Amino acid sequence: MRLASSWAGRVEEDSKQEDNEGSGSATGPKKNEPIDVVTPLRLHRETRQVEKRIEDHARNLSPQDDSTREAEAAARLIKEGSGSASTTLPAPIAAVRLRDPEAPDTAESKEVIIRSRTTTGQVLWPATKEDVEILGGSKLRYPAPIEVEGSVIIRLVRLSDPVTSPVARVMRNRQFGIRGNEKWQLLAMGVVCSGIVWTLGVWQLRRMEYKKNLIEMRRTRLAMPRLTVATSPFPWTEEVENYVCRVVDVRGVFDQRREMRIGPRPGSNAEGDSLPGYNIVCPLRLEDGNSILINRGHVALDKLDHSERPEPAQWVRVRGVLEQGEIPNLTAQYARLKNRPADGLFVYMVAEDLAEGSGARNHQECAQALVTAIDVLYEDDFSAGTRRSLPFQMKHKEDYLIFWADEHTHFNYAMQWFGMGCLFFTMTIYKFIEVVRWRW
Repeated sequence: MRLASSWAGRVEEDSKQEDNEGSGSATGPKKNEPIDVVTPLRLHRETRQVEKRIEDHARNLSPQDDSTREAEAAARLIKEGSGSASTTLPAPIAAVRLRDPEAPDTAESKEVIIRSRTTTGQVLWPATKEDVEILGGSKLRYPAPIEVEGSVIIRLVRLSDPVTSPVARVMRNRQFGIRGNEKWQLLAMGVVCSGIVWTLGVWQLRRMEYKKNLIEMRRTRLAMPRLTVATSPFPWTEEVENYVCRVVDVRGVFDQRREMRIGPRPGSNAEGDSLPGYNIVCPLRLEDGNSILINRGHVALDKLDHSERPEPAQWVRVRGVLEQGEIPNLTAQYARLKNRPADGLFVYMVAEDLAEGSGARNHQECAQALVTAIDVLYEDDFSAGTRRSLPFQMKHKEDYLIFWADEHTHFNYAMQWFGMGCLFFTMTIYKFIEVVRWRW
């Protein structure tokens, strides 16, 4: 049809040229030839208009007056620039005989049914019995557009099915799951991924239960009566797990010669500003000469030296919470830096390592647990009715009930994992059904 439109334009230009030549020979010099302003988009639109008119004409054709209608259609096509096409309009199915402009002169025209209005370059040809046998036995499948670049794609389709562009069909065939056993691989991967995500949800539920029990245990033990410790052996010597997070009162004298620094670590002052510094763990000598480890809290770098925070050797009363120290997780247990008690270098608060650096004679008891101070009171200050200011930032009882992720946070995480798992599984089932029903 594009050939017909181009031919009509050339006939019109030739006639104008002849008129110009004739007028030029009679009146004066020949005029300039007109510039061809026909664009491919214009030719495409004209071709579409011709196709639409042919389809409308075929749709409205009735068995009466066939010869009259054929004559009118041929005259209309010739007038519109389609004079090179011979029209045959049998009823009730109309077909148009077109001639390929690039085909040799000996090639015979073939009936073509034009149905596509949106996809250029696509033509539907009525398939013969021989075509069905040949194309029906073909096993060629093109999963990538590069495999058909510069080629003509022939596909056997049913007119009852939606007809799409062959090139677009080839691009859709690139998707994973339509070749061989890929659909089963797709299903297996989707089920495995969904199972992994659901497992993470179950893990978060277990973490929720663990955190709930931990908070409840700490709340219960912090509310219990305080333990008063004056001498060794300590009440938790044989069963320290049952005394963790209990509030303990001890009386003794700080052995500042054996003071140990844990860190460096960030801390904060009374105004809430972040300060670099160290956690200080110091042995407290009891009346019987044995020791108990006291975590005095965080001290800033400018107060790290003893000359900046002088403390006389006096009797003090310490109230704190019993802890087993920092228990490393699986990763930190093998990948973390190690404490070196012989050199006085401590990175983590591990009771066993701190006991080695304390020089305590009751080493086994000190290696089991330490007391994190929440209040320190010098007996001389108590007698004088005053309280001295200490440079240590100590913990509070409420801090043991605050977690970055409590049981509610773990529950929310579990619901997110379960939701994502269901989404993955639904997408997998949908995609599996799609590829199972796929048609090349």
